[in-house]
Amino acid sequence: MVPQTKRVAPIRREADCPLRDGTKLHTVLLTPEGDGPWPALLTRHPYDVSGDESAGRVDLDRFVAAGYLVALQDVRGRFGSQGEFDASAQEVADGADAVAWLASLAECSGVVGMFGASYASETQFSALAGGSPALRAIIPAVTPVASGTNGFRFRGGVPEVGSMFAWSHFAIAPGQIARISDPDERTEEERRWLDVDRLLQSGELFRAGTLQSSLEADATLRWMRERLSEPLDSPAHSVGKVTRIGEVDIPVFLIGGWFDVFLGSTLTMYRALLTRARTLAAPEPYLLIGPWSHTNMTGVIGDLDFGAEASDARLDGLDMTDQHLRFFDAALQGSSSLDGVAPVRVFVMGANRWLELPEFPPAQAQQQTMMLGADAGLRSSDGTDGVVTFTSDPGHPVPTRGGATLLFPPYEPGPSDQREIENRSDVVSWRTEPLDDDLAVVGEIRAVIHLAVDGTDADLVVRLCDEHPDGSTIVIADGIQRGSARAVDATTGQGPVAPVRPHVFEEYDVDLWATAHAFLRGHRVRVDITSSSSPRWDVGSNAFPPADPGTTELAATYTVGLGPAHPSRLLLSVLPRTVSSSNSPTE
Repeated sequence: MVPQTKRVAPIRREADCPLRDGTKLHTVLLTPEGDGPWPALLTRHPYDVSGDESAGRVDLDRFVAAGYLVALQDVRGRFGSQGEFDASAQEVADGADAVAWLASLAECSGVVGMFGASYASETQFSALAGGSPALRAIIPAVTPVASGTNGFRFRGGVPEVGSMFAWSHFAIAPGQIARISDPDERTEEERRWLDVDRLLQSGELFRAGTLQSSLEADATLRWMRERLSEPLDSPAHSVGKVTRIGEVDIPVFLIGGWFDVFLGSTLTMYRALLTRARTLAAPEPYLLIGPWSHTNMTGVIGDLDFGAEASDARLDGLDMTDQHLRFFDAALQGSSSLDGVAPVRVFVMGANRWLELPEFPPAQAQQQTMMLGADAGLRSSDGTDGVVTFTSDPGHPVPTRGGATLLFPPYEPGPSDQREIENRSDVVSWRTEPLDDDLAVVGEIRAVIHLAVDGTDADLVVRLCDEHPDGSTIVIADGIQRGSARAVDATTGQGPVAPVRPHVFEEYDVDLWATAHAFLRGHRVRVDITSSSSPRWDVGSNAFPPADPGTTELAATYTVGLGPAHPSRLLLSVLPRTVSSSNSPTE
């Protein structure tokens, strides 16, 4: 147990961090009283670091009180920093320069750790890639560093337009427009931004064909559309991502959420670091995953309340600030604070408890196969041959309800009730009988679906849901796969892209990432299948290549094959022994 440090007001000053090309980055330094030197903790991001002093995920005053010099830095071209912003691409050299400058300060001991979420986690790995011998430990939260084509930008070969529009339009564009020096040019760019905003709020921005349309867009949105128009194997998608795991040779503590858009990236990085550690005797990574989204770590999310212990303010007595300090004290100051601490802690939803593990997925987890039956049942046996058909109409896509998203109101992430959209004719479902005992799914989830369509492309959306006795159906995990990208590697984007063969059954392997969830006795495991989730994912045209924007609404018939001839199935990682089902969630 790490005792909470007393809150002490730090000594604050602002400084300019010089880069190798002469650009200066605005940096806030928070130091303890005294002469030091102290180890430093650095965060770098494009969202105005002044906000971190009062509303960050961790308590910076407690960092300082624990004996750390804290540095908060606006990245190049954002807020108080000079230069032109080039998202992700600039951070390798700039990050290395920032770490070296901080380590050289008289009040720094020469040892640096980095922390931060989202883009501020990507800058940590970028600084490592740039060569930063003073950087000794990092804590990346909800990290996009392995997400080039697997979440946020693309998923299963489908552009994740909702996340990219939301990030570029709301988080980046306003700051970029405010930096335009010419008043007339700035006014014109503001007009373009407002035009896009109206289309976004009305939903027109997410119609099929938007990426190919002649929409007049502001500069940030044009950048986003260019990125999504790049082929899946384009080097543009690896900018800012970890492409050589050997560059990560220091202790890493990864933090993620079951409903975060970067859950796949977090787990990909964890698996790569774990493999490297066990192969080369490098430091093993630590992993913490809660029932959280990208921005919500309260434990109250979607339509469920997972209890007080699910909040990052509790965490079994060690809040998020304590978690950081325990790790940094061990990695940077040689303390024994991590002695006896499990390398992995995941929150098991449904059971509503933290589970400590030596690794994730747990070695004792066993794969359980559930077959999709012709009678809409979900069971271990194949059943009889059959098919289920529905119509995919790009002109009337299925709306997004919850899940691992990063969108904008009213599209909130999390375990949301799917009943409203399950009543649609283009959503088909399978479910088990009410469970006789708890079923603890802890690990990876996949669905292998046999699908035939009468178009030349198709998008297959699969959701794993927990159907409660009261009839509510709560999404636990989901994924999508575009037919033309079935052979593309989700992480690298490498592989052939080709049309599907009309009226021929093809196998779609849909990655639902992972979860830790206990389906309680009396509940049902449920699988929903459809062809869209808008505005989360690009609405496909059912044609390859995509039809012209004016003729995108090409309805197609989707036929799901079932039974021994076409074994569509759900693959779950299940613990052989049930997890305690006490303290079930409040609905």
